[in-house]
Amino acid sequence: MKRLRYLLIFLIVLPLLFGAGCLQGELPVADGQARETRHEAMRAILDNVTGTTQDSLDRLDGIASGAAIALQATGISGPEADSVLNGAVASHPAILTMITCDGNGTVLAAEPESAKDLIGQDLSGQDTVKRALFTREPLMSDLFFLAQGGTGISIAYPVHSSEGEFLGVVSMVFLPGELITPIVEDAVNGTPYSFQVIEVGALILYDPDPDEVGKETFNETLYAEFLEIARVARHSAANRSGYDTYSFYRTGFGKVVNKETFWSTAGLHGTEWRVMVIGEL
Repeated sequence: MKRLRYLLIFLIVLPLLFGAGCLQGELPVADGQARETRHEAMRAILDNVTGTTQDSLDRLDGIASGAAIALQATGISGPEADSVLNGAVASHPAILTMITCDGNGTVLAAEPESAKDLIGQDLSGQDTVKRALFTREPLMSDLFFLAQGGTGISIAYPVHSSEGEFLGVVSMVFLPGELITPIVEDAVNGTPYSFQVIEVGALILYDPDPDEVGKETFNETLYAEFLEIARVARHSAANRSGYDTYSFYRTGFGKVVNKETFWSTAGLHGTEWRVMVIGEL
């Protein structure tokens, strides 16, 4: 009789267990489906932002290249050269300045008007100008701090005369925040995701928390108690695309939350940016 009673109890409880999802892992399956749906959404928005960022970098590169070609005919100083530089500066809102330097690194022309105090200065010790004069190849710099505040990046091109003589370089400084912010804000509008863009060396180019821009994730004291941050930075530096998880403050430095990120790569002339979409777990 006891066996019969136990059998009846089991038959009554069994449907309840199935209905509650306690057998066959129904809730984990549902959770897994939701996770995959979220990941698909994250990868889609990442592809959008990375592609648009690359298109914008290519556009800036085309402006710098076009200026170098135009300067072949005008030379790298004088009213016609100024006109070329002024037109380039006006062609994109992220461009801060355009200058030309001769083969010794002396500034010969600068636009806009606010940059003309650079004329006559020796910039041969500046990393971008120094490398451009040495390699005579196009390049994009790492992030650097501007004298007037904020951060910038430069794209430099060699300039040759129509006869092929090396005249110097043309250098464009642009503001990465002005380039990236509208792209990200348009993409994340109405979504729960955020973005960070970092250099391979882990210097932060863009973050929704402006105080983090320019910080270096390997050595910055802000991240010292979050060891996973350095691990993710190393992981992303070594791989052009990937996925990882970590914990950090919610945007705005609220409470600490668990996060996940997918990343991919945009860049120019061998300088790479890791574009990272971030979601809370």
